[in-house]
Amino acid sequence: MGRNEVFLFDFGVIVLWNFTVEEEQLYLSILKPFATNPRHSVDAEIEDFHFQYDFTKPNQPRIYNDMITLKSGNPMIKLTISHGIAQSAKLAYFENVMEQEIQQTSVLPKMMGKYGQVKLTRDDVVKVVGRLFRLRMNVNLVSNVLDTPEIFWSEPELQGLYNAIRGYLEISQRVKLLNTRTGVISDLLDMLSDHLHGSQHTMMTRIVIYLIVITCIVAGAEVYVKTLLEKAVK
Repeated sequence: MGRNEVFLFDFGVIVLWNFTVEEEQLYLSILKPFATNPRHSVDAEIEDFHFQYDFTKPNQPRIYNDMITLKSGNPMIKLTISHGIAQSAKLAYFENVMEQEIQQTSVLPKMMGKYGQVKLTRDDVVKVVGRLFRLRMNVNLVSNVLDTPEIFWSEPELQGLYNAIRGYLEISQRVKLLNTRTGVISDLLDMLSDHLHGSQHTMMTRIVIYLIVITCIVAGAEVYVKTLLEKAVK
């Protein structure tokens, strides 16, 4: 029960049990060369929990105030808890990305209210929309944050513990909030896109009007020159 245990998840999270900080760093340094998309340490999301063993009744493991109380050394129990922690850590990374997007886009409504326009090109708006779409897709389709691990199909007795861990970490509520924030920013960017489209349409209309005016001036000048020439010949 005092041994080190490691659980690696295919969505880029590792959960380590009974490691010192130095041991964690050493283990991560060993794994880093094999990472397909390594991140700088400052970008990594870290969640710390304490755990203890208590063999008195009741026999169900529990988590309270970030203290995990285990009733046995069963590695399947730790794997179940690790699934919830890993999903929470991945979600924390997405929440951090969302905060960065909010900071970058929060000035846009103020800019529109003050100047009646924003200093963004259509390409810039499309890039932000693309980042938000990728974030929403990662949360809901790619990252396994919402998925129930397949192991619980063969170990249904662990499903209750898994749900309890997710409930403690408020994963469902956080995913809902993240999607709501993504939707709000998407609505803002849709409005900006329409505004930019309208501005471009207005600019094209002005250009067409200018060209018509220039054509009329040139045509008038030609008529005037021909009139002068005709008078000179007479």
